[in-house]
Amino acid sequence: MSENLQKQTNGIKLSKSTMLWVFVGLALSSSIVVVISLYSGVTISNFASFGYAPFLLAGGLSSLRLLVQVLRYRVAVFGLSGVPKSNFKGLSLVRVGSEFVSLTTPSLIGGVVVRAAWLTQKGVDSGKAFWIAYFEVLMDVYIGSAFALVASIYAFLKGATIIGSTIAAIVAFQLVFYTVIFLIPALRGLPLFPQRLIKLAEYFMGGTKAKVLEAKINQATKTFSLSARSILKKDALPIILKASALTMVDALLLGLVLWIILTRFGLSISVPLSVVVSFGVSTIAIIPISIGGSGVAEFAMHSFLSSVLNFNSWTAVLIWRIVSFQFLLIPTGIAFAFLMRKTIWAKITQSSNAVDDSLYLDRKKV
Repeated sequence: MSENLQKQTNGIKLSKSTMLWVFVGLALSSSIVVVISLYSGVTISNFASFGYAPFLLAGGLSSLRLLVQVLRYRVAVFGLSGVPKSNFKGLSLVRVGSEFVSLTTPSLIGGVVVRAAWLTQKGVDSGKAFWIAYFEVLMDVYIGSAFALVASIYAFLKGATIIGSTIAAIVAFQLVFYTVIFLIPALRGLPLFPQRLIKLAEYFMGGTKAKVLEAKINQATKTFSLSARSILKKDALPIILKASALTMVDALLLGLVLWIILTRFGLSISVPLSVVVSFGVSTIAIIPISIGGSGVAEFAMHSFLSSVLNFNSWTAVLIWRIVSFQFLLIPTGIAFAFLMRKTIWAKITQSSNAVDDSLYLDRKKV
């Protein structure tokens, strides 16, 4: 096989545990919708009453969020890493495919790892690559938390203290958690790899491999800290503003999806309130106790609508979940499959090259 073909078939290798979570999450998230439908008595005719046109409109707006996320990732990558701007196709494929991993695993870390791995393949230092992926998460956390806090206050004003205090507690925790992970590297820098762990690694891996591992980890922590520190400088302000604006557009699309569904079922609600409700519920669903928030998101949305807005419709909740989650599994799953196809083809190419080399050596001996 030619060298060009080998370069074209570079793929992203995921661990077996991640792949297992992906397939389990895909099956579990879909089955939970079916179980809740049976539990709540929602029938196919209830779904059909929503109408095909509103469903496709909501699905289209939900899918449009992927494009916004690609553009935001582009802003972060080109602004913070220096990767050539010509590789927009590969960037788009990785961003959409990584979203499939995020949707079908218990936390967002799976998608972050995929995007960071792609950047390291493009020559970006691993520490900077993880910072760029983490920067996107920070945008979602800070802007999402602002809307979620409004949802919490609105719930308190309506007398729904349980749902309001739940959202407030989760928002407070994630703001502290993500800010600490950001500020400690930015202000003080991450500590070097502990020598006790190096000695332990030497026992299992050998001295040479342990030293190589120590050097790689220390280099990654150093560049992660420097990258985090650079975002506090004035030069990074345009990148932050662009990423924030695109995150706000993403939030608006998320709210529009819920607005279309709720107004179709007769609830009088404004678009801004729909955005607030969406993020209030998403904050609860982001807790990594289920895959992709399956089950948690549905019951959180039903609880908020019924206790705060006096609106009780499992059909609306399930359609919202299908449109905002299951619907996205189609384009993101296709992108993910393409990424994995490239990885598998690369392995086949390498195996073919090994066979060709073996045959060549055998003929040479003869």
